[in-house]
Amino acid sequence: MKVIIPLAGFGTRMRPHTWSRAKPLLNVAGNTIIGHLLNLMAEITTEEVIFVVGYKGDEIEAWIREHYPHLNAHFVVQEEALGQAHAIWMCRDFLDDGEVLVAFGDGIVDAKYTEIAEPGVDGVILVQEMEDPRTFGVVVTDENDVVHDFIEKPSTMEHKQVLAGIYWFKNGRILRDAIQTIIEEERQTKGEYYLVDAYHVMLEQGAVIKAKPTIFWLDAGKPDFMLSTNQKLLALGYGTDDAIDRSYAEDFTALPPVFLHETAVIDQCVIGPFVSIEAGATVKNSVIRNSIIDAGAYIENCVLDGALIGENARIVGQPKAMFIGDNSNVEVG
Repeated sequence: MKVIIPLAGFGTRMRPHTWSRAKPLLNVAGNTIIGHLLNLMAEITTEEVIFVVGYKGDEIEAWIREHYPHLNAHFVVQEEALGQAHAIWMCRDFLDDGEVLVAFGDGIVDAKYTEIAEPGVDGVILVQEMEDPRTFGVVVTDENDVVHDFIEKPSTMEHKQVLAGIYWFKNGRILRDAIQTIIEEERQTKGEYYLVDAYHVMLEQGAVIKAKPTIFWLDAGKPDFMLSTNQKLLALGYGTDDAIDRSYAEDFTALPPVFLHETAVIDQCVIGPFVSIEAGATVKNSVIRNSIIDAGAYIENCVLDGALIGENARIVGQPKAMFIGDNSNVEVG
């Protein structure tokens, strides 16, 4: 099947990191966001993979061609930010009578990709149940998991099956025609064409779409989501297996799970839990917890918890000397 991966967003919620890097290339647990997704989808990316790029598209293309040269990759430019459906419309020349899977690259989704095709249906939507679905799109299904409605950012918590950004269709032409309909009829919401509207067209025309669960879906769209995703991936085993052995040899303390790039320099520190330190970073005399330290960063004399430190950033703190009497209460900022 063909795989389409839209990557054209500006990543505004991840600024300032995304002023200098495309969001799909941000690091988490030893790889980029798009790198994790491509690895999880490796079994179904053996044919054509179409990447929709826009903001920093040349940077994304260069990274993918360097790290995944085996892919039969095509790059389509979405020059105007007109929404998800418009991004897929840019790939309309690839949407024919064959199977197609659309995977949005702003999250990391694991699923039974080789089993996603469902006999007798026109499409499959991957979903994940969430306690509070109000900031996401949700599906309404019957007892057989057949989709009857899509709701964009519901006002209630009645329906908890959230769209995970992975969509399979047995026939790419059906998807293309539905998107063409909403574009010709100018069905826009806040100046964008939503895929949910295209799915409504498909349902109106009698398409049968089912919902299937993910194994996991990790959102990487905001700083707190990035840290949560880092935690979950490290807890799932994406960290460094020999971190404790390395800490004995290099004079620091590791509290796994952590990811420590082999070229990172770590000296007299306490690292972890849930810390990723990327290539060429240097960390000295510091305590780091629940943080991501990007490539080339330099950190000295710091205590960091919940930090996202960009590439080649430099942070130097200062040890404090104190003379504190009995029964004192001091909070150090």
